[in-house]
Amino acid sequence: MRPIQNAGGHVGLTARNYPIAADTAISAGQVVVLTAGLVVAAAANVTGAILGIAAENHPGVEDPLNLRADGAEILVYDNPELIFECPVSVITAASGSATTIVPAAGDVAAAAADDAYNNSVLVLRSKAAESANTDPIGIHIKVTDYTKTGTILTKESGGVPSAGDEYEMYPAIGSKVCGLDSDRMRLVVAANGATAIQVIGHDFNRGMIRCMAVKHQLGGAGA
Repeated sequence: MRPIQNAGGHVGLTARNYPIAADTAISAGQVVVLTAGLVVAAAANVTGAILGIAAENHPGVEDPLNLRADGAEILVYDNPELIFECPVSVITAASGSATTIVPAAGDVAAAAADDAYNNSVLVLRSKAAESANTDPIGIHIKVTDYTKTGTILTKESGGVPSAGDEYEMYPAIGSKVCGLDSDRMRLVVAANGATAIQVIGHDFNRGMIRCMAVKHQLGGAGA
């Protein structure tokens, strides 16, 4: 995750020191929480309040070039109104029709409920070598419905996706369906349940999604 500004528009980001166990490994950009007064990585499906985004690496082992590497504090971007961003998820079509796309197994969260991805936006990123898809690269496609059984994304009528076609998948604005990846660095559609974080914006030109905390350990909006 990369902090970019605060909700009020202020871009002068600040980070503060928080206690951390000397042997806890945290990477800059990870979503973190306070547990028993110490900073730890958030769970992939974090539902409780978050503290913010780690502002530095704390590998948890001694480093003669970095006295904070196994120190007792770590810097965290902790503003409750912090806006942060991460790369968009990319899904690959397994099959589809003029009005549907079926993602490859595991590309979207199997546990996501019906309608979880409604109003997401797909952007055709690349086509398979033998693709017969008539949609142009870069087209924006609105997901009008999601069916859990069969992981079917219903779309506006258009080209028929071929197996191997790749789409950027931007969750709907306000969505809280995604989960964090294994590194706790980004929201991904391959996991779900991180309801403490929501999508608040799309940057189609850069392939990024923007996020904010729904629940924050320092209070503020959504606490």
